[in-house]
Amino acid sequence: MDAKANVNAPILGDHANLGPPEVADSTTDEIYKDATDISCPVCGKGHDLLTHAVPWLSKGAQKIYTCSEEHAQLVFNDPTSYVAAQTSSNAFCFSGAASKPTGSVMFNGFQLAIGDDSTCLLLFFQSWVLSSAVKYAFAFVGVVALAMSLEGFGELRDHIQKQLLQRYDVVVTHSDYVSVSTPPARTNGDNLLSLESSVIKPSSVLPEKSNLTVVRRLPWPYKFMLAVLYVVHLVLGYWVMLAVMTYETLMFVAVIVGLGLGFAVFKDTDSDTLKGSIDPCCSS
Repeated sequence: MDAKANVNAPILGDHANLGPPEVADSTTDEIYKDATDISCPVCGKGHDLLTHAVPWLSKGAQKIYTCSEEHAQLVFNDPTSYVAAQTSSNAFCFSGAASKPTGSVMFNGFQLAIGDDSTCLLLFFQSWVLSSAVKYAFAFVGVVALAMSLEGFGELRDHIQKQLLQRYDVVVTHSDYVSVSTPPARTNGDNLLSLESSVIKPSSVLPEKSNLTVVRRLPWPYKFMLAVLYVVHLVLGYWVMLAVMTYETLMFVAVIVGLGLGFAVFKDTDSDTLKGSIDPCCSS
């Protein structure tokens, strides 16, 4: 999550909102310990010799590392001369100071991950940082295709299930029978009594009809196949949900466009009823 502290610090220069210099070790810093390509912006000393830093408050926990307190003070006094030395920011978005681009997996409310002052978007995996326009464009198209596949895969599941039921299902019936026994031989007098007793009286209750239940069952290999398809469908749904939960505006638009196109392309709108769930994270 892209969390930034709520601080009141002076704006120094055109690019940075900086805190006072402090002692820091880049080799033990969780964010910068692998950023071996950074150096002191004043003298150029390497990663292992950086002992002080100027906190870059507007960028959360990021810092501008220097080799000494004196150089840290120079950066603090004139940040616009040095701030570009330790960042991999480009014209598209801010991707951190490490050798590998970094980004945010979830923003604080809907916003665009485009612009020099905007943090790059990290989509799904750590290496998928959308730090350029080309990467962002591919990600947008990919999310549209992902949302379309959610709709299409649901239709595929329904089709496969119908085909399996038609070809391989086993019909099992259950019914309740009323037992009928042969009455014993009767005399003429008994026949009159029997005839009288056979007349249905208002207080008598007719026996219920027998129940017939038809159960259609698939052999277990085909049940397992349907279970696998169900799990794959859920995975697609949760990926779509995660794309929305980045709170990146255009990724949300990509999901909506993809779901709409998927409905138009794959759904049978001429059928009597439309099946499926409108909840992308739990479509079944």
